[in-house]
Amino acid sequence: MIKSSQRSEELDDIIDRMPMNFGRWVALSVIIFTALFLLFGWIIKYPDMVTGQIKINALNPTIRLVANNTGNLLLLSQKAQEEVKKGEYIAVIQNSASIEDMQRIANLIDKINFDNIPLTTLRDTFPDEISLGEINPQYYAFLSALKAQCDYHRQNVYEKQKENISTGIEWKKKIIQEAENSQKAAKDRMEVAHKWLERYISLDQKEIATYEYETDQMKNNYLSTVQDVQNINREIALTRMQITEAYHQLGQLEIEQKEKERNLDVDLLSTYQNLKANITAWEQKYVFKAPLDGKVEFLKFIADGQFVQAGDAIFGIIPKENHVYGQVLLPTKGAGKVKPKSKVVVKLENYPYMEYGYIEGYVSSISLVTQTQKTAESTIETYLINVELPNGLKTNYEENLDFKYELGGTADIIVKDRRLIERLFDNLRYQTK
Repeated sequence: MIKSSQRSEELDDIIDRMPMNFGRWVALSVIIFTALFLLFGWIIKYPDMVTGQIKINALNPTIRLVANNTGNLLLLSQKAQEEVKKGEYIAVIQNSASIEDMQRIANLIDKINFDNIPLTTLRDTFPDEISLGEINPQYYAFLSALKAQCDYHRQNVYEKQKENISTGIEWKKKIIQEAENSQKAAKDRMEVAHKWLERYISLDQKEIATYEYETDQMKNNYLSTVQDVQNINREIALTRMQITEAYHQLGQLEIEQKEKERNLDVDLLSTYQNLKANITAWEQKYVFKAPLDGKVEFLKFIADGQFVQAGDAIFGIIPKENHVYGQVLLPTKGAGKVKPKSKVVVKLENYPYMEYGYIEGYVSSISLVTQTQKTAESTIETYLINVELPNGLKTNYEENLDFKYELGGTADIIVKDRRLIERLFDNLRYQTK
């Protein structure tokens, strides 16, 4: 008991003699550490991310040109990744048509505007001798229709006939006018003759020895004037009938002219459309033609004159200007945090991000329904998220990556930058609940 008391007294003595400066430094260190922890917990932000698989695609995919016929290949574009314009011939499968002639006619047909170009000018642009192989009949049918149209407008037969008839009508109207003037004079003479006849008839025939002779003379004069009036009336009626017939001929000519012009127009347009359709069919059968501006990519090793089989994909056209975007398959877990305009960090498998950096983008749209994706392990539900890449394939290391379709990688969608201390309290709140 005595020994135990002695130890307690010694322990108390040691405690009583503990240095106060050390205690103060320990307390101060704890306070400073706690303050720094709170400060850095407030300053440091750790992004809350949702991760999914991404594929880089373009709005206009590469277009593959497939051989639609079997034969030897005539290359017009000799180099891979050579720039071509829309409608330009890249290669042709050899056939009986002249490529130069076919391109010339195809360009002329595409530029035809029947409303703005005079037919004579249009006729002069199409050659009489040309080699178009299997579509020669369609070309010469169109050329014949075009010539017929030009000849019709040059000769202008119906207009000349209508002009002659109209001129005849004007002359007949003048004849009627003159006949009406003559008719008026004849009627005046008839009235005078009739007046003298009545006067002679009213005289006493016993007092005039030559009564009968003179009366007969007056009757003859009167009848002659009546006949003159009748003749003039008959001439006026006949002329008016001729004018009516002329107007009828004008109407008939107008109908015939419209029918003729309609037939010529139909013939020209039908042969034009037939030629255009046959040129398109010929191009589809024999020609590898650029559907848009871009670069030619050879899909296999080929040489001029090489034999190709129908159905073989020979060329690819990479669009010159294209809009690159990403498509993310995001699992449903945590997908509700993702909002439009959320920042996206893209790391591509072909370009390790530690060496090339990552690409920045943002969420442009989120699908409203899920899609089922089968994996080796299980089946998961995913949302399709479109990602805009404002800087294209330029990374944070200022590297411009080469575009290849279906580039794969991971997409970290930053849904919120959260402070470290908030995450700590989130865990405490979760534990307390």
